[in-house]
Amino acid sequence: MESTPGSSGTYHGRMAAFLTIGEVAARTGETRDTIRYYERIGLVPKPVRTEAGYRQYREGIVNRLALIRNAQRFGFSLRDITRFLGVRDGGGKPCHDVRAAAQRMLEAADRQIADMIETRKRMKATLKVWDAKLAATPPNQPALLLDSLKSESGSRRSRSVPRAAPTRRPSSGRPRHARGG
Repeated sequence: MESTPGSSGTYHGRMAAFLTIGEVAARTGETRDTIRYYERIGLVPKPVRTEAGYRQYREGIVNRLALIRNAQRFGFSLRDITRFLGVRDGGGKPCHDVRAAAQRMLEAADRQIADMIETRKRMKATLKVWDAKLAATPPNQPALLLDSLKSESGSRRSRSVPRAAPTRRPSSGRPRHARGG
């Protein structure tokens, strides 16, 4: 039986259900570009190809892509996920490495939270100083609030100047260059 995209076909003498890249994209919500990218970096196995060159993925690809998406949402990088799944696909057990990496991410999050709490305290203190400065400044004169940051900071800039922590956009699981389907 000849395999065509979206049909069931014979693979190494047994019947297997295959999905086209479009079907995989529709079932998972990932773009075709993302699926191809994951294939290129080794995150998903290379699919079987029809004689015409169409990709045919096994049903397991849907679960694999869900696992990747969930791991990214947790905070793992694609590089980490690729490494963990590579070990697993090779018959190894990356469980302790996964746990250790998750612990490091938690510790990093705790440090960020502590930094944000300190930043918030500095901002509140600065606002209190600014309120007093504004109250003491005649209405027709500038209070030069930003200039006071420079003069307050001196050589201890990181402690005196409230700085917002960089924000990280939630990952969609897609590479930045992937668009559309």
